[in-house]
Amino acid sequence: MKKAIALLLALCLALSLGFAFAEENSGLADARSYINLMYKNKPASTPKDYELVGSVPGDSEPYIVEWSTDSDTITVTRLDSGLVKIDVDEDNPKLVEYVLTATVKDAAGNEATVSFNRFVPAAINLDIMTEAEIVGVAYTLENQDKLPGATALTGTIVAIPTPYSEQYGNITVNIQVGDLADQPIQCYRLKGEGAAELKEGDEICVFGVIKNYKGTIEFDAGCTLIPAESAQSARVAGYAYTLEEGATMSRESTITGVISAIPSAYSAEYGNITVNIDVPGLEGYTVQCYRLAGGEDLAEGDTITVTGTITNYKGTIEFGKGCTYTK
Repeated sequence: MKKAIALLLALCLALSLGFAFAEENSGLADARSYINLMYKNKPASTPKDYELVGSVPGDSEPYIVEWSTDSDTITVTRLDSGLVKIDVDEDNPKLVEYVLTATVKDAAGNEATVSFNRFVPAAINLDIMTEAEIVGVAYTLENQDKLPGATALTGTIVAIPTPYSEQYGNITVNIQVGDLADQPIQCYRLKGEGAAELKEGDEICVFGVIKNYKGTIEFDAGCTLIPAESAQSARVAGYAYTLEEGATMSRESTITGVISAIPSAYSAEYGNITVNIDVPGLEGYTVQCYRLAGGEDLAEGDTITVTGTITNYKGTIEFGKGCTYTK
């Protein structure tokens, strides 16, 4: 009997302590619920760096929120602003699935956690992908989806669904890239010099935005013929134009283009010049070469190959200061 009473008293004590703890930490539980409410419906796909709150308001003082992941490809940094930056590998070649965990702490050191399943999609770096890789990614697009920017492919015409129209100045052709006979790319309303003379068997290079239109993988209307030797430079220029303002490519790039303007003449004092170049066959993808090293002998109309790191500087797509060239 005494043993039963002792067990009952112990149970009552445990329950009372549990209730006391729950009452004491109701604020912590609320803070965790607040974090869950903030982020549970956020997109699971995180292709770019993003920021999270670093604290949650409390009755007397804020609850600190510490973030962590289970992936060694992701860096977590607390910023001076109090926010927390999640730095993902935007060039990761394969999909990375990870668990994002928030640990909410009170002043006494008590903790409550909540986790979210997230993933970093495989990077689509159209500037450095092979043509076969671009076709492969294009064939994974869902209906009405597009690749993230314009690109270029070289292929052989295997069909002409719509012949050249004198009225509209375009033609629709299907091309086969390399040996990818089962993955043709349609070039819808293709335009450009020589479009009227195209025939089956011709090898052509096409620049434009690729999409899935009701199951057909195609260059969208407005795609254009460009010289085959311009393909790689066109891919780099197309990718560069997807950069957000202030963003910089993570690797050096090379573009061959024709000088279309010289915003800043050669400076003998600084030994540099600023020129604009255009990839042959492309319109609307001018790239500035800011303070290009050397350049005393350069003039409009010259063809040069420029190497450097490309950035979007206040809306201008440019090679950064110190880029180099060969003529």
